[in-house]
This record gives sequence, structure tokens and C-alpha cells, in this order.
Amino acid sequence: MDKNGHNKNVSSVICEYNPFHNGHEYMLKKMRENGADIIVACMSGNFTQRGEPSLFDKYSRTKAALSGGADLVIELPVTFSCAGAERFAYGGVYLLNALGCVDEIVFGSECGNTEDLKKAAFAVEDKRVSEIMRELLDTGMTFARARQIAAGRIYGKNISDILCQPNDILAVEYIKALNKIGSAIVPSALKRTGAGHDSRNIKGNIASAKYMRRIIESGGNADLYMPQYAAEIFLSAKNKPPTGGRMSRLEDAVLYSLRMTDKNKFSQLPEVGEGLENRIYSAVRSGRCLEEIIGKIKSKRYTRARILRIIMYAFLNIKASDLSDKPAYIKILGFNGHGRDILKKAKISSTLPIITRYADICALGENAKKMYDIDSRCDDIFALSGENADICGKNLTEKLIVTDYRRI
Repeated sequence: MDKNGHNKNVSSVICEYNPFHNGHEYMLKKMRENGADIIVACMSGNFTQRGEPSLFDKYSRTKAALSGGADLVIELPVTFSCAGAERFAYGGVYLLNALGCVDEIVFGSECGNTEDLKKAAFAVEDKRVSEIMRELLDTGMTFARARQIAAGRIYGKNISDILCQPNDILAVEYIKALNKIGSAIVPSALKRTGAGHDSRNIKGNIASAKYMRRIIESGGNADLYMPQYAAEIFLSAKNKPPTGGRMSRLEDAVLYSLRMTDKNKFSQLPEVGEGLENRIYSAVRSGRCLEEIIGKIKSKRYTRARILRIIMYAFLNIKASDLSDKPAYIKILGFNGHGRDILKKAKISSTLPIITRYADICALGENAKKMYDIDSRCDDIFALSGENADICGKNLTEKLIVTDYRRI
């Protein structure tokens, strides 16, 4: 409550901020304009949905998010952040709901219509759609394409169009997750402006995160497309470990790991089934670089993102049996004064343990400790992908770092 006794509206967003750019700042500002008193961001850690290390470490991205308008940043564990859209969305929604004090979740959307997205979420759960999907999947069609066509046949073009847009697809998964856990959090679509998801087209000073990553990874300057404070934070991050992640810096280690993995272990990885382990094993034995391996595995059925995730699972030693149904704790990455206020409330209302210090880790149950150990191991490996990898040999996650960034 504020000083007048009124309840504060706690809004939320699930994000990667890889990197944080002008479009993200715009979204947080619109959330404020639409009535958000406090904003909670559930952000991926050091590995992303595409199966790659994040461009900048999670604490630098946290600082950028807090500078850009978020009040509290919590971490999405790697077994959810490095996953397909459904699991990624479910993990984020589950954590936000577990806080016990979040009122709404806001997401970028191409269509910008929350009610239409709810209809699409209902459509993809229809058994009739599932039956048509099975037939289409048997032809070698990708899951996403099969679902889009199947839903369109029963529910029409409007729903089909929603299911071919990347942000709308993720929005549908958020709504599905809210429905699945019976959450009272209200979904709210914010129409996406500027460059589209993964687009190379630039509109004003807003570019897609993928386009910006391409510029930065090739040594270019993407400062025009991010707020000045974010550019300064990320520039500073380059000069200290752990720094920005590059898949290219991990390639030799990944190739070695893949060559040392037998067919049976490939079959135990998440997202591997229907004999895909045979295809992977064959590609790994003959491929001389990651791109060649990916090219040998990739097909109409198996997307590049899915293959990259599987490769990363193998490298990070994450097995399907390591994937818990739901997150086991809430890890705090950073907060400001407003975030501290909502954190105090969450410590009473939360249905999951909240980690703000090392002692909190010691008090976790067995399953939660296992999940935390996986995250810690992956953070150590992430250090090898940065510009300062040569001085990152020691364990960088022995101590939990929670930073309090105060607004001036």
C-alpha cells in the first residue's frame, strides 16, 4: 500500500533483455502510463531460449532493467530459460504467480488484442486441433506450423495469423500457463511497435535484439538502439568478468563435449525423441564445426533453435530427468527501493522460498538445491564464453550477489 492506504498495482514482464534496448524501455514506460506502480521482471539468466549464452551477463542486464524502469528482477532458472516457448512461459508465469503479490503480466504482441490471444490459447488446447496436428506432424511438419494450420482449420484465419507471429505465440503460452495454474494474474497485451521480432528492418531508433546482437558480435556499435545508460552499463561489463557471452568462444569446448557423448546419452537429453539421437550422433561424428553439425541435423521438423538447445543441454550436462515440472525457488537478481517494498510483501505471500543471500541456499530442500546447483554450474561455464574468459577460471558463483540499485 502507498502512504494513503491504497493498494499498489504490481505489474510484471517475462524477458531476456539480451540486450536491453529502446523497445524494452518503451514497454516499461507504457506499463507505467497504464497504471503500474511497481514492475517485476522475470529475466533469463546467462543462457537463453535459443540455446546460446546471453550477450551480456545477467547482473549487467539486471542493472540495465532497473535503470530502465523495473523495480525488482528475479531469475528464470536455466532449465526454463533455455527451453521451448511453452516451458519458458510456464516457468516465468509460475514464478510470478508464486510471489503472491503480482496483479498483471504484460507482454509484447503483434496483434495487441488480449481477447483474441485468449481465444487462440483456448483454440490450441482443443482436442480437435490436436488430432489434426498429429496428422500434420506425421508428414514431417514442424510443431509450430502444424498447430497454426490445425487451429486455422477449426477457428479461422484470425487465430491462424496469431499463431504465426513470434510474440503472439509466446503470449498464447503465457495465457495457457496462467490458465493451467489457475492464476489470478491478469494478462495484458501491449501492441509491439518498431522493428519486428528478429527483424533486420530498422524503424527509427528501435531495432530487434537479434539484429543488435549481430552488430555487437561483429564488432559494430549498436548504441543508437539502446538507452545511453544501458550502453554505458554494457560497455562497463566488457571490462570485467563474467562478461558478454559468445557461442564462438565455446565452440571448441562444445565440439569436444559432443564428440565425447554417446548415443544413449543423447537420447536422455531434453527435446530429444523419435530417434533424433541417431541423427545427432551421426552429425556430431562427421561435422567439423557447429554450423556444419546443425546443418546436418536441421530439417523441416527440427528447427535451428531446437537443435541449438539440444546441443547446449549436452554441453551443460542437463538431462531430461533434471527438468523439474516447476521452479523450486525465487532468486533475486536486483531491486531498487520500490522493489525492496514489494520484496518484503513477497516474503510473506510467496509460496516458494526466496533467495536473497547465501544462507537462503543452505535452507533449500533437496530438489531446489539440485536446481540451484545446475544454475551455478551453468554460470561458471558461461564465464568461459566472455571476452575475459582467460581470467575467469575460478568459481564465480560461490557467493550470491544481489545488488540494490536506488533511483536518484
